Amino acid sequence: MWATNWKQPVKIDRSIQRRVFATFGAFTLLLCLVYTGICVLVAYIIEDQVLDNLLADEAHYIEQRFRASGKIPPPRLPYIELYSESNPPPADVLAALPEGATKAEWFSDGVRHFHLRKLNLNGDTSPILAAEVGRLLTVSRQSGELLWLLVAALLATSALAIWMAYRLSSRTIRPVIALAREVKNQQYADTPLSLPSCSAGDEIGFLARTLERSFNQLKLALRRESEFTRDVSHELRTAITIVKNTLALSHLRNLSPQETKELRTTVEAMENTISALLALARAESVEQRPFDLRPLLENRILALHRRVPERRFQVRLEIPDSYPIAGNSHLATLLIDNLLNNAVRHASRPQLHIREDGSALVFENPIGEPFDTDTSLLPGEKSEQNDGMGQGLYLVKRIADALGWDLSTKCDEKLFTCAVYPAAA
Repeated sequence: MWATNWKQPVKIDRSIQRRVFATFGAFTLLLCLVYTGICVLVAYIIEDQVLDNLLADEAHYIEQRFRASGKIPPPRLPYIELYSESNPPPADVLAALPEGATKAEWFSDGVRHFHLRKLNLNGDTSPILAAEVGRLLTVSRQSGELLWLLVAALLATSALAIWMAYRLSSRTIRPVIALAREVKNQQYADTPLSLPSCSAGDEIGFLARTLERSFNQLKLALRRESEFTRDVSHELRTAITIVKNTLALSHLRNLSPQETKELRTTVEAMENTISALLALARAESVEQRPFDLRPLLENRILALHRRVPERRFQVRLEIPDSYPIAGNSHLATLLIDNLLNNAVRHASRPQLHIREDGSALVFENPIGEPFDTDTSLLPGEKSEQNDGMGQGLYLVKRIADALGWDLSTKCDEKLFTCAVYPAAA
């Protein structure tokens, strides 16, 4: 079964802000490490290329002088050694520069570092230039200081990157977190959901407006369903019991005219109650449109006379020929029918006066005994003299609330008054 307690608190196990911060932070740290590695690599490459360019320039100088004079000149730089037939290279140098290679690097021990290059003089002579560049390795010699500089730069850029990641994640996720907090604080309240983020003109505002509309529609549907279930269970049980008892007696003897009348009245009350409850449970019943109340009142009064002609019920209608209001015409019809039926059943004399009093539409009928009008608006409440189900005025109040109209009742020793305040068109 999927039905659970929808008001059970939902715990957020994973924070979007933490996830976004971790993603941004890890990405920026990775970028810092990558660019730090690139800087170190570029420094070594540039250093090596500068040394190789020095050796290439020296080799070019010797080759030019050899072609011009036929003699091999000595190297100009003191850290460069020339190995030829008269000065054979050591075995380590020959091993470091294999057959077919024109240049190479050779680490003779932990200190000395050589760059090697073969000269292209003629087919018989291939001298080798060996530059001992150990003292020229600036990057290597300054590796300790450079390492600390890089570490400091890495820490500084990492701190800046983490701070920027935090700011970006906070700035980006803050509206989402605020929206989630608003929904969390209000989703279980009985009042309609109202999200301040709805005023935003971006995607968060659109999401907030959609959530607010969906939540409120869901709450309204759940409340209508709950009220419908409660009302059907409460309001129809008495009527069904009366019908069942009357039908049970009909097997033993014929129903008297009074019993038949009571059975018909009870069935009509059940039908009226079910119509009202179904209308209140439907979402389309809350749609509001302007319409004229005068023709609707006249139509329902005529229907009352056709339905109970034997009562000869007198209705005096004193409202303007045009009475524009705003509301749902179907619910307004049910409200008027309930007020008319209430007057027919409980008036001490068959009289009803419907009049306009400022912004109120007033229904007045004589009564025999006064009763508490406050409790009469509660479900199932009725006076001791009332033999009905106690749902008449309660349904009228429910219908008026669904229409967005106000309702007040007053009862004195001789007159019951119900004032309805319709919404202006």
